Parts: sequence; C-alpha cells; structure tokens
Amino acid sequence: MDFNNDSILDIVVGDRNGFVNYFRGTATGVLTAEPNIKASGTTIDVGYNSAPVIVDWNEDGLLDLILGQESTSPGSVRLYLNSGTPENHAFTTYTWIQSSSTNIKCSRCAPQIVDLNLDGKKDLICGESYGKVLYYENVGSNASPVFSGYEYLESNGSIIDIHYGSRLWVNDWDEDGLPDLILSDYNGWVYLCHGVSTGIEACTELNTCCELSISRSPTNGPFSVDFLLEADSDVQLRIYSANGRIVSESGIVQFTSGEHNFRFDISGEPSGIYFVRFVTGSMVLSESVVLLSGY
Repeated sequence: MDFNNDSILDIVVGDRNGFVNYFRGTATGVLTAEPNIKASGTTIDVGYNSAPVIVDWNEDGLLDLILGQESTSPGSVRLYLNSGTPENHAFTTYTWIQSSSTNIKCSRCAPQIVDLNLDGKKDLICGESYGKVLYYENVGSNASPVFSGYEYLESNGSIIDIHYGSRLWVNDWDEDGLPDLILSDYNGWVYLCHGVSTGIEACTELNTCCELSISRSPTNGPFSVDFLLEADSDVQLRIYSANGRIVSESGIVQFTSGEHNFRFDISGEPSGIYFVRFVTGSMVLSESVVLLSGY
C-alpha cells in the first residue's frame, strides 16, 4: 500500500510487542525502516499482537488506522482517525469500534475492512484466537459505518474453524468478481476459501509442506534438510550466509508426497550461522543451521 502518497508501495505491519511498524518504500525498491507509528505524539502500543489495517474509514480522503490487539479489555479494535494530510499523517487519540453500542471484543483480534456483501459499504471481519472468523455487516453508511451484532463466516454450511489463531485477507483470488478469503493459523497453515454467489465454498489448504527440520546443527559441514510434503510438488532449497550470499542450492527438484531429505555439505565455508530457505508453490519456510568448522 502507498502509505505516504508518493506513488511507491510501503509496508505497515504490527508485531508481537504491540507496536505498529512502518517501512517506507523508495524509488530503488529498498524499504527504509521509519519510526513506529505514533498517535498524538506518542508511539502506539497495544500491549501484544497489534494487527493494523490502513483505510479511509470516514471517506474524507485521508488514510486512517484500524488496529486489532490481543486484549479484550475494554475492547479489541481501535480506530485512529487521521487529522493530517495524505503525505503526513496525524493520528488522534483512538476510540473503540463498537457493535450495538458495545466495544467489539475478540481475543487476538485481526481485523480487515472489506465490502464482503458487495453492497457498496465497508464491512468488518475479524480473525481471533479460537480460529473462527467474525463478520460484522455495516448497517450504516460507507462514510459512517455502524455494526449491529456479528455472525461467524461459514464454508459449505459449517462455521469456518481453523482451531487457533485465524488471520485473514480478502481479495478476488480467482478474478471472478467475488471476494475470496485467505486464512492462516497459528501453526503456519494457509487456507483458501472461494467466494461464490451463495456464500463461501469449502476452505482448502494452500500449503504443500507442513514440516521442515535440519538433521544436524551444529554441523562441521554435512547436514540434511528434512521435510514432509502433502502433495507432489516442485521444491527449491537454498543455503544463505548471514550476509545474504547464496552458499549452495538444489535447483528446482520435483518430489512426490511424503517424507524426504536433501543433503548439503558446506564444509568449505567459514564458521557461522547459515539459513536454509525452502520454497514450494506459494509457501516459503526457513530454518537456521550453525556451522563449526573442525567440529
């Protein structure tokens, strides 16, 4: 998203410690870490697990901040309105987003703002600790959203439940004009739930790998990367040094479903920490390995 109105994409992301991080994009494609986002001159801190959404909430042409948090007391979703300019934001003291005049509460709330029912008004959907997805339909206007209760989103007639830590994104994944739902859970799985005219179809896993481990760390050079595939997949493995240099790589190799390992030997490299990058389909996993030359 373009946070500072310079036509270059930026990143705004929450973190475990409750802050909102801002990485400014530059013309060269390099991201620059800026100070954490502030409101009324004070760094925003929600305690734990901040989950930001940048959106023009009140349709005044300025980007506002919606912020989920872990705590439910006294609420879970904050609204910081922007009183600055498109280039220089000035977030004010927050208010709590409410439903039926009561603060919305869901543990580890991960909100998204989207017109889910395609009526031209922004709705609110929230992932939460227990793996479900809460849908708050906007019964007000697009410039002044109002919520009156929620329902759990369903897939094929059953409540979506990925057990723990639902995080989500909504876009038109298959470009059919309907919003689709992408979910992740606490264990690292990613699910795609196709939107259809009658609701949401069954959610399917996008992951093809559920485990990645290193057979020997520390190592004096030889080690194996062990992984488990849920389906036949093309896999690429690379070993990186701490400064980002590619030390070794597998190329793209096709594996069948099941347990596999791939052997590397980096005994010619200096002692230090190295990183294994595993790529299959849209999934990327990583692990570290410690090399002790002469060990």
